[in-house]
Amino acid sequence: MNDQNQEQRLRNILDTSYDAFVGVDHNGFIIEWNQQAENIFGWSQQEALGQKMEEMIIPERFREAHQHGMQRFLETGHAEVLNRRIQLEATRKTGEEFPTEMAITYIMNSGMHEFYAFIQDISNRKLEEQKLRFLASNDPLTGLSNRAYFNTSLPEAMARSRRSNTNLALMYLDIDHFKSINDSLGHEAGDRLLQEFAIRLKSKLREVDIVSRLGGDEFTVIIEGVITEDNAGKVAGNILQELNRGAWLDTHDLKITSSIGIAIYDGRAVEADKLVALADKAMYKAKHSGRNNFKILRFEDIETSTENKSLLPNPTSIENTQQLLSIPENGDGDFLQNTLSALRRHLDMDVAFISRFHDGVREFEYVDSKDLNPPISVGDSGALEDGYCQRVIDGRLPEIINDAFELPEAMSLEATVKLPVRAHMSVPIRLSDGSIYGTFCCFSYKPNQTLNERDISVMHVFADLISKHL
Repeated sequence: MNDQNQEQRLRNILDTSYDAFVGVDHNGFIIEWNQQAENIFGWSQQEALGQKMEEMIIPERFREAHQHGMQRFLETGHAEVLNRRIQLEATRKTGEEFPTEMAITYIMNSGMHEFYAFIQDISNRKLEEQKLRFLASNDPLTGLSNRAYFNTSLPEAMARSRRSNTNLALMYLDIDHFKSINDSLGHEAGDRLLQEFAIRLKSKLREVDIVSRLGGDEFTVIIEGVITEDNAGKVAGNILQELNRGAWLDTHDLKITSSIGIAIYDGRAVEADKLVALADKAMYKAKHSGRNNFKILRFEDIETSTENKSLLPNPTSIENTQQLLSIPENGDGDFLQNTLSALRRHLDMDVAFISRFHDGVREFEYVDSKDLNPPISVGDSGALEDGYCQRVIDGRLPEIINDAFELPEAMSLEATVKLPVRAHMSVPIRLSDGSIYGTFCCFSYKPNQTLNERDISVMHVFADLISKHL
């Protein structure tokens, strides 16, 4: 192949290249400009050749730096951008700026430097990267921050709170009766409701407040620089007022409310998940108080509550309960089973059981039922995290629920899903060292079951009684 054919072959390769190919001489004048350069930058080859490169493709604010870089290379032979891939902003004939990736090299020709660059328009790649970054840290339905972003942001906000010696408020919100609303209106309307909830929530907060959707109808707000509980309460009140304004989904007959739990962080050395648990507990206290309100908790509130619950069992109460239920005092092999049966009959419940917490699982150790085939049996087990009994102990549910149908979050126990459970009672079984062994639970299918504080007191005495035999 002669030199002319070789040159034409090389020209054909450059003209059909996916990259823009641009060459400049030592003075910065364009000497090469292929078809892809025309496509990307908008200048024809005839328009580009002989022109200063910086005036054709470099944004004006970068031109002085480009000239200094060229001059430094010609004087010292040093240049940071040569012989590696770099990303730089470029400009089209229309003046539009866009991101590029380029590789620049040089050759010596007749003792003079010539510079050549292969350039790609990476606008589409950048857009995809932005979308991926957004999806990584944002909820695609509402546009709020997602759980991953929240999990990163909360420890950072707590650290800033410690450094500045100011309080921080963490709000935990959910939509009251959202599951029922979602089921009745349909999931599409439910999604639109979540979107509108997010908009209304943000409208009552500052730009600096971090608002996240953790999933479902659960939302959080991190508010830094909180001076007093009154400040946090005022924000929550404004949110509730906005939600109660009505006109949801452009209708007038849809009422949407929220229960808001607020945890106040005072700079103490605790992990972020402890603060989340405190806010979650406060939210369930708001639910127990009738929903459509807020409750505020500090860590000392929980500490005081724990101290009160760790008191030793009252021997007199235990003895009176044994006599009331005709429970034998000896601890033979059937003692717990007989005691469980006696108490279930006394409370007129359909099923009662003792469960043990072990390695994140609730294990059913004793079961007593009015029917021969109860929905749970000894040896069954289930995940503990969202179990009804664990939620009671965490303070996320009340110990007595007279009508579980009115409290959908009480229906997490597998047995309650299988059968129409109405009344629930559950108390923890605490050992002498204060640790929680498990729970005593019972439930009824009767629609008009009447339970009271005396019933739950009897259950607590029962839990103390069996703790002595474990």
